[in-house]
Order: sequence, then C-alpha cells, then structure tokens
Amino acid sequence: HRFREIAPERLVAWGLEAPRTGEPGERVSYSNTNYIVAGLLLEKATGQDADRYIDRHVIRKAGLRRTSFPERPRIQGPHPKMYESLYQHIDPPRDYSVYNMSWGWTAGSVVSTMDDLNTFYRKLLTGKLIGEKALAEMKRTRPWTDGAGNVIANYGLGLYSMDLPCGTFWGHDGAVFGAGTQSLSTPDGERQVSVAMNLMKYQKIENGAPVPHPIDYAMPAFQLKAACGDVSAAKSSGGLRSMPLQSLLP
Repeated sequence: HRFREIAPERLVAWGLEAPRTGEPGERVSYSNTNYIVAGLLLEKATGQDADRYIDRHVIRKAGLRRTSFPERPRIQGPHPKMYESLYQHIDPPRDYSVYNMSWGWTAGSVVSTMDDLNTFYRKLLTGKLIGEKALAEMKRTRPWTDGAGNVIANYGLGLYSMDLPCGTFWGHDGAVFGAGTQSLSTPDGERQVSVAMNLMKYQKIENGAPVPHPIDYAMPAFQLKAACGDVSAAKSSGGLRSMPLQSLLP
C-alpha cells in the first residue's frame, strides 16, 4: 500500500474506531489522530488547504528553504535511505524511502533537514513565528509518564520540555516508517541539537514492550553531550533517560 492515497477523514475514522487511551484530561497520550483533526480544523477555519497554509504561514515565514510537504512518494534531492525493522518483524529491514505520506498528513508528512529544524525551533521559541500569548499556551505542560509512572517529559501543545543538567530544553520528535527525528533547543535558541535516524524500531518486543538496544543507551548519551558538553559531569546530575527513542516518538 505504499502508493495508496489516504484521505484525512479516513485517518480520523480509523483513530476513532480504536479503543480510548484514557478519559479526556486523564493523562498525556500522544495521538496522530489529534494532529489530523487539527489539520482539518485549520482548513475549515481558513478555507485553504492545510499544506498550503502551513507552507505560507510557517515554512516560508520561518525562512525554511529545505522544508516542504511532499507532492509525490519520492523525496526530491539527496537524502538517506530509510529502513524500517518493525521490531524485527521485517528482517532484513526494508527501505521505506519511497512512500505516499498521505497517511501522516498534518501529523508528520513534512520533509526537512536538521538545519531547518533548528531554525524553526529558534524562530518559534524566540517569538518570531507566533505571539507571546500563543507561545505561552504551547508551553503550558503536563507530566508525560511511561508505563512505570516515570516522567518522560513535560508535554504542552506540540512542544515538550526536558530539564537537563545545563538547563531546560524545548522541542519535539517524530517518526514515520524508516525515519525519526528529535530536536531540543534552549528557550533563547542559543544551544540546539537535532538528530535524525534512518533505522526505526530496531528493538525486539518482549512482554509487549521494546527490549532496550545498545542504540538506546548511545543516543541519549550523544544528545546529552551535544546539548550540555561534558557528559561525565552531566551524568552525576541526571539527564536524558536511557530509553528507546521510539518511546518518545509518536
């Protein structure tokens, strides 16, 4: 089905057919369906296609030169191949670089670069994209916990915060078949780290949960050093949890 075109209304219907993750307001639970609904509401309110509106009012306004909604299944220009393991159910991992991204739509079909991601968060967090009141609303957070009750991050509206040894960082992450990214930025945009992965869900599943892989310990250590510098000093004060990146990825 990699060339199949899926309407956003169909995506919402599938989401509503699934069991609830909890009562409204009970806990933080990321949902692609909510972002698809947000795209439909945007179209209703503006009378424009969501991708065109976002391109004009976000992508162009932020000066992102290598960010776009894909118009076809193939990514234009140089790019890495993107391998999906699906928790080792696909062995060897399959290249998902060519794929109709309508299934992700406003929840994550954008193609970008790490430089553009950093630019976007710098412009957003320093008030150059939206007003102060809207940004403050985005930064109103609630604890986001894992199955054991450990706090992963503090989640707001399309943003979460993480308290690292060198300060508070804001950002988000995302994943599609074969590709994942995570971006973290200080509120002033002076210190940033954005990471892309092109092998996804490489872990094994046991008892319904991913078994930690060496990558899952190396990645937080790398991100912590990129964000805060001396990892040995930072470790003594805590930092990014050693956990599968996919546990943060929608």
